[in-house]
Amino acid sequence: MKLYGSTNKQSFNTLKLRAALAEAGAAYEFVPVDLDKGENKTPAYLAINPHGKVPTLTDGDFALPESNAILWYIADSHPASGLAPQNDGTPAALRARARVAQFVDFAQTTLYAAYVEWWVAALGDADARDPEAATAAIAKLHRGLGVLETVLAERPWIATSTFSIADLSNASMVFALKRRLPDDPLARYERVRAWYDRVSARPSFAGALAR
Repeated sequence: MKLYGSTNKQSFNTLKLRAALAEAGAAYEFVPVDLDKGENKTPAYLAINPHGKVPTLTDGDFALPESNAILWYIADSHPASGLAPQNDGTPAALRARARVAQFVDFAQTTLYAAYVEWWVAALGDADARDPEAATAAIAKLHRGLGVLETVLAERPWIATSTFSIADLSNASMVFALKRRLPDDPLARYERVRAWYDRVSARPSFAGALAR
């Protein structure tokens, strides 16, 4: 396998995939793509991902863009990793997989969506900056973090009683929030902070940041 990802070690979409591959014990080659140099727009890269974005995973002649799809592919192709519940056809397994899918999507549709709104309104081009929109986006982020605080009162990990790709997808977003927001986003969320500390202490996550 090859993972084409950002040269920026702090890119959250690349971060969660490198951590997932480490959790799975998967052998792969990391292919850095320098977005500033336009390496994602070369004919060679567009041949594997016509969208011209990173990350992309290739496994032989199979090319898979979109970070959440890649998370599922890693989890399902390495079942011993426990990164996702296996589908044995029972209601319990189906519901557990659905719960993991729910919170993988939550990271994208709630935390990431609000983060992008805040970024554009607070740090984007001067003509796009809007303090009121930035404040509204921060409120959306806190609403999302409040949801995580609530579910973490019921279980140690985001989706189920075991660590999964749902934890990686949300932890990578929390990493971005902690790095970019002017104030500590976890200051009022004791359970989220403890959970994030557990995730970031895992060798897979810490190693992905260090590589």
